Amino acid sequence: MPELSTEEFITISKLQPEARFEYALSRMIESKELWGLFGDNGWLLLQAEDDACLPIWPSESFAKAWEKNDFPDCNPKQITLDDWIQQWLPGMEKNGTLILVFPMSDDEEGIMLDSTELTECFAEQME
Repeated sequence: MPELSTEEFITISKLQPEARFEYALSRMIESKELWGLFGDNGWLLLQAEDDACLPIWPSESFAKAWEKNDFPDCNPKQITLDDWIQQWLPGMEKNGTLILVFPMSDDEEGIMLDSTELTECFAEQME
């Protein structure tokens, strides 16, 4: 999938969380991949009150833009959509990990869902 132009990147970055979420779902389905951040201690998990939360992005460039400010020791790492749906989401449901879809900055957080809700969103988009 072609990379976004700088103008497209900025425009998408400025979308409200709900619009970024919709964009992320369609882009992940189209490209058959998504991105998380991986560092020396494994996949980056954030604390959201008492819950662990895994941030994900629709492309490497968005993950990289978020990581460089807050987590410079992490690097974007690809997850195939098939692995995400078949392995990650069921595993995250078992251990109660939440998913933060497409955060961009402290003041423009992403949409937080549990694995069941995100599975339903993917199923609806793929119909």
